[in-house]
Amino acid sequence: MSGSSNGHCPANGAKVLHIRDRNKEKVQLDRNAASRACQKDRQYIEKLETELMNCYQEIDYLQDQLNIRNVEANIMGEHIHSLELKLTELEKFPERVRVMDNELIRSDSQCWLLMEEVRCKEEELQKASSQIEKLESTVLDSQCEIESLKLDLTNLEQRLFDAEIFAQHAAEHKARINKLLGEHELQLREAQKTIDQLVQENKQLKELSPVKGPKQSPSTSGEQLDKTLENGGHAEYGNDNLILERMAKQNEESELLIEQLKEELREQKLKAKEDADDLTQEMAELRYQITGMLDEEYKRRSCIEQAAIQHIQKLETQVVIRKISTV
Repeated sequence: MSGSSNGHCPANGAKVLHIRDRNKEKVQLDRNAASRACQKDRQYIEKLETELMNCYQEIDYLQDQLNIRNVEANIMGEHIHSLELKLTELEKFPERVRVMDNELIRSDSQCWLLMEEVRCKEEELQKASSQIEKLESTVLDSQCEIESLKLDLTNLEQRLFDAEIFAQHAAEHKARINKLLGEHELQLREAQKTIDQLVQENKQLKELSPVKGPKQSPSTSGEQLDKTLENGGHAEYGNDNLILERMAKQNEESELLIEQLKEELREQKLKAKEDADDLTQEMAELRYQITGMLDEEYKRRSCIEQAAIQHIQKLETQVVIRKISTV
């Protein structure tokens, strides 16, 4: 199980690094796209300003024409008045007077048309100014969104850095746990070797014990004991019993120690498994949170870009329609 966990940690780290690099590339592409969009907006604003200057020049030209027409109308009025006086005095030129009247009416019509054209140009100028203000506001909004994206990117990078540090600490903690498990397993193997030695010694003692007559009847054992005592073997018999009791006690202590070590090993393995599960769960939650934040940021940025593009297309369509209607 420890080998599998060690295999997953570098894979997860590499995956997080890959996601971070990919997110940086996407954000850089989005920055470049936003910069290009801002550059296009500035060029479009400059174009509208140029058209606005042309409109001003055309209005000045039409105003000059209107003044000239007014002067001509005044001159024509004075001339007509002079002719009317002459006609009144002479009453000989009715046809010429009628022609002059028609010219005056035509001049008035032209003057009215010029006034209407000037009014339309003024309205177009106001609309163009409004469009320029809207475009400037859109550019400012785009810049604000770019700054917001930069701040969000900084926050995401900080969270990713914190996640990497957390993963590093978790890997170190897991390495320490694996080291402790290895030490406990080594102790367990040593204890098992000791147990095997004790069992072997106990078995040898048990094999030696029947030779001295433990399975004989009580009378026979008593007689043999008397003979042994009579032969001066009492000390040797007592020493054998003490050795057997000591070995039995050591065997029991070894079995208790083995059970204790096994229990500690089970607890350490369970704790290590719980820590590994908690770490895996926390990394999964953190990865899910980062992925969710990136998805939300991409959706929000896409909506903003789509709205800005639609607004610019709408304004361009309106400008084209006004140009066509003016022509």
